[in-house]
Amino acid sequence: MFLWADLRELVRHPFSALGAIDARRRLADGLAALGLSLALPAVLSELGALGPFRPPANLGSLPSLTAQGADIYARWVYQNRFVLPLYGLLFSGAVWLLAAGLIHVIARALGGRGDFSGYLKLVGYAAFVGVIALPLAVLDALLKIRGDARPELQVGQLLGLLGLAIFLWQNALLVLAARQHYGLSTERAVAAVVGPIGVVVVLVLALVILAVVFAIISRPAPAL
Repeated sequence: MFLWADLRELVRHPFSALGAIDARRRLADGLAALGLSLALPAVLSELGALGPFRPPANLGSLPSLTAQGADIYARWVYQNRFVLPLYGLLFSGAVWLLAAGLIHVIARALGGRGDFSGYLKLVGYAAFVGVIALPLAVLDALLKIRGDARPELQVGQLLGLLGLAIFLWQNALLVLAARQHYGLSTERAVAAVVGPIGVVVVLVLALVILAVVFAIISRPAPAL
């Protein structure tokens, strides 16, 4: 499938690959890439949810209130483990669309000449780069099913580091895409991308904090 060939070119030759994708691919192709980048991790999360419950490690070394909150949150996540990947899929899709819209508005305000559908196509391909982490995510899901806590922790840490690297690479691709698609200078392309991404990151962190608080306050009080 050409999506995988495009992914290979994005990793090897991002400058030329973005130009070729912008010129040759349709919006439907970019939306398909975005959909796969969201659906495949959700499927693996559902697979990993088949594993047994494991309380957070090292709770004894934490302050009692913090340990209680971490344990409550972990139990809430486990109870909703089959639903959360679906919510995550919808939320991630909305975040990518929101980021694309904000970048488009700022890029046009800075003198860009591109259209939204063309940039959304490139955003879908930037999101598609995230599937590079799938082999490690498959291993993580299998370890969760088996209940191997220590290997799972190590793989989870590697997955977190890889996720951070992919996030930075995706943002670099968004800057390159904005520069090429809208005909902006590098400085203006960075300005168009960094602002919306910062807004999205703050929004995600706020929602995570609200989810933790909701999980804690919705937990029934222990009997005295």
